[in-house]
Amino acid sequence: MEQDDSSPYNYTESQNTGQKKVATLISLFNHKGGVSKTTTVFHLGWKMATLGKRVLIVDADPQCNLTGLTLGLDDYDSLVKFYDSKQNTDIFNSLAPEFSLDGIQHSPLSSTSITPTDNKNLFILAGNIRFSELDTQIATAMTSSNTLPVLKRFVGAFNKLIRKMAAEHDIDIVLIDMSPSVSSTNQCILMSSDYFLVPVSPDFYCYQAIDSLSNVLPKWAREILPFKKDGDSPLPSKNPKMLGFITQNYRIYTTASNSSIAESDQPKQMSKAYSDWLEKIKEVANRKLVPALQSSSMMISKGHFASSVTHDIPYHLGGVQNFSGLIPVSQKLSKPIFELSKEDGNWSGARWMWEKDGKENGIKVNIEEADRVYLGLAESILNMVKLDTK
Repeated sequence: MEQDDSSPYNYTESQNTGQKKVATLISLFNHKGGVSKTTTVFHLGWKMATLGKRVLIVDADPQCNLTGLTLGLDDYDSLVKFYDSKQNTDIFNSLAPEFSLDGIQHSPLSSTSITPTDNKNLFILAGNIRFSELDTQIATAMTSSNTLPVLKRFVGAFNKLIRKMAAEHDIDIVLIDMSPSVSSTNQCILMSSDYFLVPVSPDFYCYQAIDSLSNVLPKWAREILPFKKDGDSPLPSKNPKMLGFITQNYRIYTTASNSSIAESDQPKQMSKAYSDWLEKIKEVANRKLVPALQSSSMMISKGHFASSVTHDIPYHLGGVQNFSGLIPVSQKLSKPIFELSKEDGNWSGARWMWEKDGKENGIKVNIEEADRVYLGLAESILNMVKLDTK
């Protein structure tokens, strides 16, 4: 989909303010897996880039799915070739000097490299399966006295690297794809961020996850506090703020309660099994998670949310239905769903588009719906950040 230059969210003019640009770091985290964090980072990053932002997406999950999706590296051999041809441009090798790994002596981080994508404003810091090896050293630092400079360096290594990369490459927004685990590495990544999003699926397991995060996230903030006490802090002075949660992977159906209205004009709704769990997630989020985060200064204000989001009440930021039929084509071509064309999927005839009672149906409609959903999410997130940083 083409960028609308008349949009109030065309941010290209903001680059010439004469002030030094400071990137905004936004992490996507849920310790429950299978909630489409990777897909969301890729699609949100692409959409923000089309709105004029220079965006860096970071693959901080050792599974490297974001790297494979973004760069079209769909097997082991292609990943190996990438690492061989792009020396020291992945997250593990970029951080290695800070951890003195493999005999590398510590020295200040040199200039950093990121990898371009098919979107001129979108870049990626590739993942590496070895990234998980750093967790032992980070965990040791987190549980030991922070008076040793080397321990403070471990805790702040990710923050130092990403902020340096963003500054050197003129980045506006950094989106970080975190692994689904309660690890020391994830703790440092989240506490290095300015904001975070929680993707969820409307089911029992994510209901449990939201309840659990009410304890995990404030605990992380308390444990990181000793590393922020002096003037040489390796982390941001403020805690990251949750912007909201995004519902993923639910199925919809067309209501047919009113026989006088054509089926194609009936409103599409989340199926009852999913909507029931969504209501439970919203309830536990507002009863437990939000108050717990507010007490740790980790929540965006309700006013900023209400001014930016039209999808739902705080703090349900948006909903992304199951676009399962489009995902394989998107992955194969390393293109977001909303950029797919009729030719990309070899869709023809009624599969692509058909009309009933003057209303369009088919794959074309689903692609347009995906564009609307991700545009709304991107605009809402950018506007909340803008309001919060005034």
